[in-house]
Amino acid sequence: MNPRRAPIIGIAGLVLVAFALLSHWWLRNPADSMFRVGWYGLAHLLGGIACLVAYFSGGGSSFGDFVRRRSTRYGMNAAVYSALFMAVIVMVNLMGTRYHYRIDLSAGGINSLSEQSRKIVETLKGEVRIEAFLEAGRDPVLEELLDAYRYHSDLITARIIDPQIHPELAQAALISHVPSLKISMGERSTVVTKTDEESVTNGINRVSSSEQKKVYFIEGHGEPSITDSDSATGLGLFAKDLKNQNYVVEGLFLPELESVPGDAAAVVAVASDKPYFPHEVESLERYMREGGRVMFLLEPGKGAEISDMLLRWGVVAGNDVIVDQQMRLFQGVTLGLEPVVASYGEHPAVASLRERTIFSLARSVSVLEGFEAAIVRVPLAFTSKTSWGETDSERLFSKSEASLDNDDLKGPVSIAVAASAYVKDLEGGEATSDAEFEMVVFGDSTFATNKYWRQLFNDALGLATVGWLAGEEQRISIGPRAVRASRAYLTQAQARTVFYLSVLVIPELILLAGIAVWWRRSSL
Repeated sequence: MNPRRAPIIGIAGLVLVAFALLSHWWLRNPADSMFRVGWYGLAHLLGGIACLVAYFSGGGSSFGDFVRRRSTRYGMNAAVYSALFMAVIVMVNLMGTRYHYRIDLSAGGINSLSEQSRKIVETLKGEVRIEAFLEAGRDPVLEELLDAYRYHSDLITARIIDPQIHPELAQAALISHVPSLKISMGERSTVVTKTDEESVTNGINRVSSSEQKKVYFIEGHGEPSITDSDSATGLGLFAKDLKNQNYVVEGLFLPELESVPGDAAAVVAVASDKPYFPHEVESLERYMREGGRVMFLLEPGKGAEISDMLLRWGVVAGNDVIVDQQMRLFQGVTLGLEPVVASYGEHPAVASLRERTIFSLARSVSVLEGFEAAIVRVPLAFTSKTSWGETDSERLFSKSEASLDNDDLKGPVSIAVAASAYVKDLEGGEATSDAEFEMVVFGDSTFATNKYWRQLFNDALGLATVGWLAGEEQRISIGPRAVRASRAYLTQAQARTVFYLSVLVIPELILLAGIAVWWRRSSL
């Protein structure tokens, strides 16, 4: 063997043996024997031994001379610098593991918790335990979501459980099917059967609240049912989402009562076919003067007695129907009765809402000009500039015709108004009271029905306004929309292939290519 090439053969043997040992160390199944070597490691081990045997049998004495060469010293210096650089990288990773910090660079923040969820977890007062019962004990998307919760709060602990391996834990938690998450805080616990961010956040919110506020829906006038989640006109989905946010939802039949119950955190009144009795209107006004919170959902041509009452509180329910110009493919500009709202007012109830909402057959709701009472009134939502409030409703419905006239309200049209005032500043209010009256008036009730509740961000708008009325602004921005992380999850075979290529094969090829170049130059 050429003495100049003998060290190259020896170094190549050491490289092959090193990669054989590395592959065996990283890829060995702990359940297998220590001496069970995979095909990759075995091939490299045999090749490395062959190179070393060739080196020692054909000129190993030249290794000492090789070490003393100037080029070898330069190479050793480079190796030492490389080792130091790798040590720095390892230290940086160790520091990153110990002092963890996450930065989400995705455009929509899809790899982080939403602002709504962060508001909930950052206000926790006690430890929250999450037990996730999953099939095969694994769900990469949920695991990443739980890591995000733990990152934002040290009070959250999570555990993944395979009910097939630990059936006793599933039985103790009363888990009947998977996936299920048992969320506990102290003696309070709840079980959610969905693994998205909405469900987990609502579960945490439910167990972390020590009290359940009650929301009443007035009944008895033909209003949509709060127990109907199937038909298009029901309010069941609205009520269900309120319950998911730890509210108690009940119906309220005012004619049988002298006043609104004192435990009401908020009251929802929907304008329907049958008018309210004078006694009911008086009860609502008395409740409001005592610091009550009311949401009015109006409809064009309905609830005249409610519209008259609202005038006394500085809010005008327009005698019109909002018409919106819409651009349709192959049809051009058309007139529609489903205005889309993309602009919101400066108010806490809609502070976190930036997305569009849609209404159907709505009337305008605006602030009464020249009203001098101490009631703060703020428009909440506006339709587009191409919309208007059509006052000739007879022509609109009988001939399906509409045009912007001088009597119409030019867009953008206010479709909702929020009002608030201290009780002591109200006419007839108690002078020593520190309570605050709050009210939200929408010119449409259809947006809250089952048909429209999940369209665009209607649900977020409805929940936000109820949250503001109920005095729980940390909850008002919780939307029922899940945020999924856009990850590519590999199978075990794919992950192994990536590992071989990136950690073993490519670095090895680079080293062997260098050795081959060295071999070639040594023969010149």
